Amino acid sequence: MNIRHECPMPDLSFRVTAPLYLYAADGQTYTIDRWSLAGFILDKFEGDLPEGLQLSIPFQGIDIKFPIDAEHTEEAGVFTFANLTVRQRETLAMFYKGILTGRMVSSAEMITSLDTPVDLVPMGETESEMASGLAKAKPRILRIIWNVIFYILLASFLFGFVGNQVWKRLSYLELDHGRFVAPIVIYKAPESAYIQKILVKEGENVSSGDILIRLEDPDREGLVDEVRTEIRIAERRLNQAQSQLDNHMARLDEFRQTYWDAFYRLWSPWDQSEHLYDDYPMDVQKAWNTLNRFDGGEILKPGSYHDTLQDLQRRVDEFYLDLRRWKRDLSNKKAAADELHIIARTDGVVSSIPVLQDSFASRSEIVITVEENTPRVAIGWLDDRMVSSVYIGMPATISYSFRGKAKSVTGTILDLQAGSDAVQPGKFGMVITIKADNAGLKKTRKWFRHNAPAGVRLHRNILSGLIGGGDNEGT
Repeated sequence: MNIRHECPMPDLSFRVTAPLYLYAADGQTYTIDRWSLAGFILDKFEGDLPEGLQLSIPFQGIDIKFPIDAEHTEEAGVFTFANLTVRQRETLAMFYKGILTGRMVSSAEMITSLDTPVDLVPMGETESEMASGLAKAKPRILRIIWNVIFYILLASFLFGFVGNQVWKRLSYLELDHGRFVAPIVIYKAPESAYIQKILVKEGENVSSGDILIRLEDPDREGLVDEVRTEIRIAERRLNQAQSQLDNHMARLDEFRQTYWDAFYRLWSPWDQSEHLYDDYPMDVQKAWNTLNRFDGGEILKPGSYHDTLQDLQRRVDEFYLDLRRWKRDLSNKKAAADELHIIARTDGVVSSIPVLQDSFASRSEIVITVEENTPRVAIGWLDDRMVSSVYIGMPATISYSFRGKAKSVTGTILDLQAGSDAVQPGKFGMVITIKADNAGLKKTRKWFRHNAPAGVRLHRNILSGLIGGGDNEGT
């Protein structure tokens, strides 16, 4: 079989010379020598083809037939294919491609073309659609103006949005996980004990040194009671000894009278006689010395007044020292018991009491929390890569919600500390504390609910950074 290729037509359709056959319903056969996917040429044929034509494609000794419609063109003997289905078009194209490439079409490819499941939808516009589109088209100058305005507005929106985002990133630093915190003092039970009495209520103002909760340890209280019993015993002993001492001291004149009488019996006869000598007689002098020794508190003999007085005084002193020792021990025991009492370390307001009176509290269990009388602040987290961009005193804006409305106040960085993110403990950075400007204790307690979310934005002074070279050391 001789195959001849022709130059492309203006419609870019190559006509090939390969035998195709047309079978008419009346039994007449037409041989097509030149054809393309667009149509075919019947040499020396004039007029129109009959209806009910079938196109036959020779393929490996068999003929593949399918019905076609052919339309006559203005040229004599030139016809175009009409109303070809997808299967017909694919089968014809497969044969056409094999001729152009010189490669034999395989049976699998031919079967695939015959099994094409759906019809292709033509993508070109019909004449009616083109006419309708031209009728609705606006004048060219209006379309140009509209397109220019549209793209200007689009560019303004894009550049404005992108520029705004860039400006925000250059001018502000947003803190992550911002929230408000109150200066809460947490009081825990120092030892396991019973809640004897709660002396305050939630929301009540307290002062430093006030007893908030009395705790009672039965062991410590038992020791205090034992010492008090010993004190009562010591006091009774002391009182008895003191009473004996007082009674003995009350008999001083009685004991002295004995020595006076002994002296007087010797002195009186001598005094009434003629004084032959200026000095007392020996016995009178001895009696007088004994009386003076008694008045001087000298112990004249065992069991005498002053000997008994000394014994009684020594017992009183011993019992007094014993009482003092027990009282000192009581003071220590009471101090140890009072150590369990919860005493306010600062002025503030009671925020919560998570325990009940007469209940048992374990060691280190939270029994009461008190908010200090200092303004509440906002805290947030920032990546440590921005450490050179923030400083104490840096201005900020704090955003919050109050009674269902969005509010904001200006603030200032109060403190910078290295720390991990509360939400992401494994992520290390900076914990930044911001105080609200011109907002004292009452306002911050009213506006900032403890642990409520807060939006914190730090203001970066771009102009001063550019002028000063970005050095904030002098701030």
